[in-house]
Amino acid sequence: MGETKTVMIADDEPDVLLSVGQILDANNYRTIKAKDGHECLDKLKAEIPDILLLDIMMPGLTSKEILREIEKDSRLAGIKIIFLTAVHLLEAEEEDLLNLKQVVDFIGKPFTVTELLDSIEKATRKNKL
Repeated sequence: MGETKTVMIADDEPDVLLSVGQILDANNYRTIKAKDGHECLDKLKAEIPDILLLDIMMPGLTSKEILREIEKDSRLAGIKIIFLTAVHLLEAEEEDLLNLKQVVDFIGKPFTVTELLDSIEKATRKNKL
């Protein structure tokens, strides 16, 4: 198998951070955890993951503000972003976000382990284009 991929999980729900972290660790991914948008951006300054699992609804910085900051930093151009969402987005909102080149998928909460791993695997394959 190739090099270990790093996934940052940014979610304000501690149980999501814990469970998703355990699933990814058990499947040979390295994880970085951030409990809110500010911590996510701080950790992105220190280390650049291959994939960012980003909760679409967090207190503090919104996911759109986080995306704007990521777009401003050329070092972060290669990150693939998968949104975690408990809310149903309007199709137009989802399409707007998917038009951003770094956004590769949405995963609805609750999700299965298979859905999570399939989405991450799909994103890592897109990295090779």
